Amino acid sequence: MLRRSIYLFLTICSYVPAFGQNINYQIFENIHLGSEASVVNSFIQDRQGMIWIGTDKGLFSYDGYSVQPHFSYGERSNSWIYCGMTVGENYLYLGSDNGLLIYNYRTDRYENPGITFPTDIRAMVCRDKVLWIGTLNGLYTYDFESERLERINRTTHKGLTHETIYSLIHSTDDRIYIGTYDGLSCYLPEKNTFETISLPGAVNKSNLFVNSLLEDTVRNCIWIGTEGNLFRYDPSSKKVGQLTFFHENSVKTLALDQQQNLLAGTDNGLYIYQAEGEFQHVVHDSRNSSSLSNNIVWTIFTDKEKNIWLGTDYGISLSRFNNGFQYVPISQITGTGEGNHFYSLFKDSHGYYWFGGTNGLIRSRSVSGQDARAIWYKMGNRRAPLSHNRVRNIYEDKDRNLWIATDGSINRYDYATEQFVHYNIVDSTGTYNCNWAYYLFEDNDGYLWIASFLGGIFVVDKQKLMKAYGGKSYVADYHYSVDNGLPGMFVNQLIPDHEGNIWMLLYNNGVTKINTRTRRITRIPVDDIPGSNSLNYILCDGSGVIWAGFRRGVMRFMPGSVKPDIVLLENLGQSEILSMIEVEQDIWVSTTDGLWTVHKETMDARHFHVMDKAFTSLYYDPGDRLVYMGGVDGLVITSPEIARMHKVERPITITALYVNNRLVTPEDGISENGIRYARKFIFGHTQNNLSFEISDLSYSLEEKPKFMYKLTSVDQDWNLLKQNTNRITYHNLKYGSYQLLISGPDPYGKPSDQPYTIDIRINPPWYYTAWAKAVYILLTLTFIFWIINFFRVRNRLKFERLEKEKILEQSQSKIDFFTHISHDFKTPLSLIVAPVSKLLLEVKNPSEKKQLEIVQRNARKLNSLIHQVLDFNRIDDNAGSVLILSKVEFISFARSLLAVYEEEITKEKQVALLFESNLPELYLDIDVLKFESILGNLLSNAFKYTSEGGEISLSIHASDTTGELEITVSDNGIGIPEKDLPYIFQRFFQSSGTLGKREGTGIGLYLVKSYTELHGGKIRVVSEEGRGTSITLILPLPSRQTLPEALPQEETRIGSGDKPLILVVDDNADITGFICETLQPRYRCKVAENGKAGVELCFELQPDLIIADVMMPVMNGLEMCQRIKRHIPTSTIPIILLTAKNDKETELESIHLHIDAFIGKPFEPEILLSRVEQLLLRKQQMEAKARMEIISEPRAIEAVSYDEKFLSKLIRIIEDHVSDSELNVNRLSELSGINSKQIYRKTKQLTGMSPVEYIKSIRMKKAAMLLRQKKFTVAEVMYMVGYSNHSYFSKCFQAEFGKTPRQFMEEHAGN
Repeated sequence: MLRRSIYLFLTICSYVPAFGQNINYQIFENIHLGSEASVVNSFIQDRQGMIWIGTDKGLFSYDGYSVQPHFSYGERSNSWIYCGMTVGENYLYLGSDNGLLIYNYRTDRYENPGITFPTDIRAMVCRDKVLWIGTLNGLYTYDFESERLERINRTTHKGLTHETIYSLIHSTDDRIYIGTYDGLSCYLPEKNTFETISLPGAVNKSNLFVNSLLEDTVRNCIWIGTEGNLFRYDPSSKKVGQLTFFHENSVKTLALDQQQNLLAGTDNGLYIYQAEGEFQHVVHDSRNSSSLSNNIVWTIFTDKEKNIWLGTDYGISLSRFNNGFQYVPISQITGTGEGNHFYSLFKDSHGYYWFGGTNGLIRSRSVSGQDARAIWYKMGNRRAPLSHNRVRNIYEDKDRNLWIATDGSINRYDYATEQFVHYNIVDSTGTYNCNWAYYLFEDNDGYLWIASFLGGIFVVDKQKLMKAYGGKSYVADYHYSVDNGLPGMFVNQLIPDHEGNIWMLLYNNGVTKINTRTRRITRIPVDDIPGSNSLNYILCDGSGVIWAGFRRGVMRFMPGSVKPDIVLLENLGQSEILSMIEVEQDIWVSTTDGLWTVHKETMDARHFHVMDKAFTSLYYDPGDRLVYMGGVDGLVITSPEIARMHKVERPITITALYVNNRLVTPEDGISENGIRYARKFIFGHTQNNLSFEISDLSYSLEEKPKFMYKLTSVDQDWNLLKQNTNRITYHNLKYGSYQLLISGPDPYGKPSDQPYTIDIRINPPWYYTAWAKAVYILLTLTFIFWIINFFRVRNRLKFERLEKEKILEQSQSKIDFFTHISHDFKTPLSLIVAPVSKLLLEVKNPSEKKQLEIVQRNARKLNSLIHQVLDFNRIDDNAGSVLILSKVEFISFARSLLAVYEEEITKEKQVALLFESNLPELYLDIDVLKFESILGNLLSNAFKYTSEGGEISLSIHASDTTGELEITVSDNGIGIPEKDLPYIFQRFFQSSGTLGKREGTGIGLYLVKSYTELHGGKIRVVSEEGRGTSITLILPLPSRQTLPEALPQEETRIGSGDKPLILVVDDNADITGFICETLQPRYRCKVAENGKAGVELCFELQPDLIIADVMMPVMNGLEMCQRIKRHIPTSTIPIILLTAKNDKETELESIHLHIDAFIGKPFEPEILLSRVEQLLLRKQQMEAKARMEIISEPRAIEAVSYDEKFLSKLIRIIEDHVSDSELNVNRLSELSGINSKQIYRKTKQLTGMSPVEYIKSIRMKKAAMLLRQKKFTVAEVMYMVGYSNHSYFSKCFQAEFGKTPRQFMEEHAGN
């Protein structure tokens, strides 16, 4: 590295004398600090090269790209900073209004100094580990080792001119110079005393305010800046001199530049005092954005690269020191503010420099300085006119004539008159001209070749052209166009080689070669080369080699060859070639992406930084060995040696880090060190949008260095940051570890072998951490174990279920057997109860009557037990979960039920029965059968467990407050043990107090609870063993009580001569015989043994009423009833179902079939007779009502209105022609004589249907009538109503009636 640095220094020094003596202070890069701060008081540069800026708001840093603040508003760091210095490896000591601020730039944090420093610090200097501090309140010293702060007392040190200190410097002779509010003092360490340095007095000023001090080791003096003067103090002679041109200017700061020029910042701009005694004054120019940012210059700082930093009242002005390049603005040549974009540069044999571009042509004797004789040729300039401002090419012929190609044809310069001669050239036909001349040159025969836009190539005899001038057009000696083989008319360049060929570059049409002897045109085959369609510059070097630049690189055509050698310019991307020039052993290539050099022999391509500019023209002056590069409003001068310089690689560092678009601060805890010193960062899983700002902390190059980067695991190849960009951004990074590699490209465009590396780790979310994964593994193992256990348990449960199902199946078989037996019990039980009930009415003997009562009571008890068993079975099968509600007057219902039990109970046991109610009557919607079972079970249990002489009460209490009805059955019997109370409603449960002592099955209370809950109620039990039990049913009370209206009763006497006919259908002869015997005194009876026989007799005899059993062979009772109801003549015959199968399913199905009555076996004859009489009476009433309606129906009145006549006429026509398939609206109009539109309007108005829909409706009704008659097939009916397509007819019929014609016929088959 040391050898490389020495080589670089020697290389630069070898060509510095050519143009590097003067620094241009006319062009600055102005850096603004934004709205946070404006006044810049001091600069500091740390070891890495970072520039730190002290401002009126606090501390800032600048990395060459952006400014970052390092203070917090409202805190101690938010203060004016006047001075500063680096101390040790990591610290900045800052003098501020708030005293001394110590900033650790390695950790990016302020640290507590430990002691209290004075406020209002204006200057600091360090000598022998002692810090000298100048404040507005005195001079202090601070010993770093002892950490002791002392104030220098003016009483003991008489040589200190004033308490207020503004400037301090430590000279090379180990003295401390102190500038105060009133003069200059010097500290002599050998004597430990201060001495006063006398300065010439200022006119009209009472004091000598020393603002700034500077030691000049070249001139061996101390420069002293005061309010209004600049003094020079010679320490050896102790003489003070004054520079008069600074009179009345307040000198705020002093510095020396690389050329040892004295720079003085004042209230009136910047003064440059040169060694020769000359000075330059630089001020702010509002018209020029690159001028000094403000005239008040507070501080001047020279960095390690000799750049000059000016801190002004409005930001920073940076004057870059670049010894390798000299930038010359156009104003420095012409002295005017006009601009020009240079496309052609040339130095003629007369020593003139020519600069041509978009705004005319400039001639000057000098480049680096202003030439008073410089001439700007352009349109409209009477003194120096030009045919066109766009100058594309400048050429000097063999006779030292200067020619230019412009967009206004070609011009020749007359050195005698200093004017241009304009020439108009056309072809022999007058069709083409060279008004837009792009390029020209002279061949060996004295002919000028001129390339033009849309005009082709013109070849003219130079001598004839010059003699023929007279304002007229000159006819070219030869003209190349598309007519004689030229590929295109837009010719950009013409270059002669050393073999007598002319190479021409056409716009978007490649390269073509012309043989000047044969005039043969040959196209160069380069179409297969990527990017060759963008060829935009050609050049012939001194060896006769043709070079062509295209979008990706450069081609080389050796003499005699048309196959090019290609060199690709790495990382050039889509940048274009702007200009090319031969410079000694290299070809210089200017692109939109910077400058490249290609070695002519080896074709090694190297990239080097010039400036942040694009150069559209290049010119090499071999005499001065200088390269001129023209661009916008200026040009750059450099030496060929710059291309062979070894670029010193500066270390890259991170200057800022953004996480999720937020700047990371030390408080975020991303890294222990500051951002610049951190090489490893750890982020959370949500902090995955990262932006890194990088810099090599180089400030001297106007073109910022390029950077290449790659993030491992994300990027496959290296990425190149855009020019003047230093931010690397990655979005939505996944969790994991990464390494960011950053490098600057070497001269060949490759990354360095040792890039700058940053380790990045993004922690996973908690559910992807190692602990979470361990939990997942544990859960997975647990799940696997659970699955194994699940299948093992499932198999065990499967076997248990199969075993349970087998047991349940066996149990169900027993229950089914018991249920069937119970059904079989009910039929003989009916034949016991019914005859006994009849005999009780006929027998008069008390003894026999008592015996019959015992039989009847036990038969009923047996019937009750059978019903309990059946009800229990239905509840288990969920068959009893449907309520068949009836509106019942509940008070009389309960009273009558209690009366029945009172009659039976008093015959067996002397027990008092009490009834109580707080309402005279109450209507409820209940299932009568289920409520009979509820109250019956409660009363039966109360009777069973109440001793002789006991008391049973049934109380009904309705509460309007709670909206509940309480029905309580109480007794004073044996009671229920407290431990058994929670279980008494479980099925088959029997209390330990009654088990084995009293009768009971354990299902009564289970039914009570189930039926009560079906009614939406609940049960409360209060019992005390030995004192009795009270069971309360709590039901919701209806909000309103409405009494059912009484139906009018009519007595209908049936004469014996006209007895109603009753059909009895049952397969049991005893039952049919008993029913007939019961009904015969008042009715006629007919018997059928099964359902099928019953249907046939019903259709034949048309009985007045039918009594049928449900369970019968051949056809059951329900199917028989269904057929009877579907047959219209028999559909209104009342039907009573008598069956032992009185479950709810059968009862519900009978309701769906419109069965009029359902009576379970066994039955009471009186109930049966009453039902028969009621149903017959209802039938007679319905028939009487129907007859009355027929009698009272008014006669049809003949239609008299127009609408009625219209509709009647339409219907008659449709019915008369219903079989006509052609009947439509038009046909209807013809038959009726009514306009079709009127038919449509009136039909829609009267029927709501269109005529087509109305015709279809009548056809469908006619078809339905014919199908009901069953005299015709479906096909015959279809044709009879005017249809010929069966599927369409069926579709229309189904749309009308909801069923197909076939289904319609089958439904009416019984009619």
